[in-house]
Amino acid sequence: MGYALLDLTTDPPRLLAHGLVETPRLGSAAEKLLAIADAIDALIAAHEPAFFALERLYFNKNVRTAMAVAEARGVALVCGARAGLAIAEYTPQEVKQSVTGSGGADKRAIQRMIVHILELPEPVTQDNVADAIAIALTHAQRVKFTAAVASAK
Repeated sequence: MGYALLDLTTDPPRLLAHGLVETPRLGSAAEKLLAIADAIDALIAAHEPAFFALERLYFNKNVRTAMAVAEARGVALVCGARAGLAIAEYTPQEVKQSVTGSGGADKRAIQRMIVHILELPEPVTQDNVADAIAIALTHAQRVKFTAAVASAK
């Protein structure tokens, strides 16, 4: 599971932390989910985010993969809710549209755009990490838009 934390007080947002949540390679499903929960709880405690955004589950032809993703998402949702964070969920198409301008963009297009949007010195090549950054960017754009609308009223 990838993660990304952005500082939304800068323009463009600044990438504070990103990476992969490590799970025990040979551990049981329960041990892997516990590792995910512990890592998310630690990230929340260390960075005290105001928001928690994740990808909305979409239908997957591989049932085993879909179940594992659903379980990990459930753990993440519990961690965010337990911390009292505002939780937002975005479909893959919403993320692609937000970051690249096309809901049909591929992973390479997303990786190229996050480098430009965040002015990163080098590309993020790990798919799960790039996805997490893109989800965080999508939420950052939504927060900025919502604030602009509210101030216009």
